[in-house]
Amino acid sequence: MIHRSLVASALCVALTAVVVAQNKTVPRPPALPAGQQPPGESAAPDGYAPLPQWLGQTRAPAATRTEAFTVETFADGLNGASFQFLPDGRILLGERDGHIRIVGKDGKASEPLAGMPTNMYAMGQSLFSVYPDRGFASNRTIYFTYAVLPAGADPAKQRSPAHLHVANARIAADDKRLEGVKDLLDAEGIGGRVIQASDDTLFIETTVPAGLGIISADWMQPQQLDSLMGKVLRINADGSIPKDNPFVGKTGARPEIFALGFRDPQGLTIHPTTGKVWTSEHGPRGGDEINEVEKGKNYGFPVIGYGRDYNGKPINGDKTTQPGMEQPVYFWTPDIAPAGIAFYTGKMFPAWNGNLFVSSLAGRYLIRLVLEGNRVVAEERLLTDFDARIRAVNEGPDGALYVLTDGANGKILRLVKKS
Repeated sequence: MIHRSLVASALCVALTAVVVAQNKTVPRPPALPAGQQPPGESAAPDGYAPLPQWLGQTRAPAATRTEAFTVETFADGLNGASFQFLPDGRILLGERDGHIRIVGKDGKASEPLAGMPTNMYAMGQSLFSVYPDRGFASNRTIYFTYAVLPAGADPAKQRSPAHLHVANARIAADDKRLEGVKDLLDAEGIGGRVIQASDDTLFIETTVPAGLGIISADWMQPQQLDSLMGKVLRINADGSIPKDNPFVGKTGARPEIFALGFRDPQGLTIHPTTGKVWTSEHGPRGGDEINEVEKGKNYGFPVIGYGRDYNGKPINGDKTTQPGMEQPVYFWTPDIAPAGIAFYTGKMFPAWNGNLFVSSLAGRYLIRLVLEGNRVVAEERLLTDFDARIRAVNEGPDGALYVLTDGANGKILRLVKKS
């Protein structure tokens, strides 16, 4: 643990330096006493309102054009973490408690698939995301991210002790079990999702320890190239390293790293036109972000950002810009807790074409961001009357918008054109 007084005087230099030594033991914060939180800390809004770098980077105007829709309950009784559509229109659902199910076109969920990894950590969230291979129709391969407790970790003493792992497997022909499960990467982080790009490589987002009782300056890993935490990673579908990754061959740097400087990314998607990766990210007390991620670039945390620590104190003097560090496309203060994100390209809702949809946990609504290029020009909040935490969102093959609500009795809602 680095003393905060030293960090405060050296953040601009130390946080951007590459740490050469490989850390074999990935640190975790100490466990909090059961039912307690640090005194004087809160995630509640406190009036903090940082200035944006351009008009529309936050608090964009309300959308002037939208679509009328009705909401149907497509499936219920779920404990979902993420979902994706299979080529035949069924849904591949990953549940927080470590189950993978297939939801049929009739909305009925299968029994959990057998054959999940035996080393999956069964406390807290066990499974973070599922994603079908682009060739699923012929190879039946899927990818998923899940929690593994490393050797020597003590959950009684460590907070969020598990590591994020990435694996692949095949769904058996009878749709009842996984076959050939293969662990591809120990990604070190607290959590994160996986997606596949058009060149078949996998992108994985990883989080750094975050939450009440955690001081941002004490967790430098997002700026360290020897750590996989607080990063967007890129690997091949077999777990090998793409030769064109930006830090391949760089001394002291992990070759899996594609981009750095993230805190707690929760949503991951690929722009349908540009092919670029976009992420949603939880800030600390404020400063939730949407980022357009580019190869080798640094997205700043915890050197710059638009939030404050949970004790109300500024992070690095409330610094929001620094040369060589990227700005978010958009940010929210106070928090909305963005989760899954997806671009809409369907025909059912022409006014939504090209928009980015953001599921919100703390906000308890679905957000539509209207884009011109990579700039937000309008924001609309949908499903506000449902008062439900929204975990994930995706466009269906029928052009409808599908939304996953959070919790042990979660639902998949279907938004269809109002007749």
